[in-house]
Amino acid sequence: MDWSTLSEISQTYAAISVPLTAAALLGAVTSLRHQARQTAISQADARNAIHRELLTAALEDADLRVCWGPLPVRLTPHRWRQFTYINMIISFWHTQYVLAGGPVADAVVRINAQRLFRGEVGRDFWTLLGSGWRQNMIHEQRSRKFVKVLNEAFEAAQAEGPAVLASEFFLSDGAD
Repeated sequence: MDWSTLSEISQTYAAISVPLTAAALLGAVTSLRHQARQTAISQADARNAIHRELLTAALEDADLRVCWGPLPVRLTPHRWRQFTYINMIISFWHTQYVLAGGPVADAVVRINAQRLFRGEVGRDFWTLLGSGWRQNMIHEQRSRKFVKVLNEAFEAAQAEGPAVLASEFFLSDGAD
């Protein structure tokens, strides 16, 4: 048995095993980061589902609407339902925006929000209640950016002219 040869073989295996171990460790770290992100997404989705169910219950049952407490402005029940639905839409956009990120997400939110704010209900919502979004979204950078995109879309919609009345959204089909 040649101890010198065995020593060289051992050193060769050690030299090969270090990069393989490092690659395995990197793979484990990457996997853990991915699992943490997936867990955060699942938790956010669960929170959003609960919030959506609570709002849907209030939309369907007038007695539950007062359980949310008064808004900073008084609204008719009809306008409250519209504003609640708009809030659900914007919440959906926010979730998608935070998960997707990037300039494509900015563009999609900007286009959708500008269309929303061209209408009277959307414009009234942001005028009266947009401050709540601005106050609640100050803690996370992506959320602040989301609100910034909404504000820019709102300003662009205002610059286009007066809001389109809800009664002017659709052509009459004779069924009305």
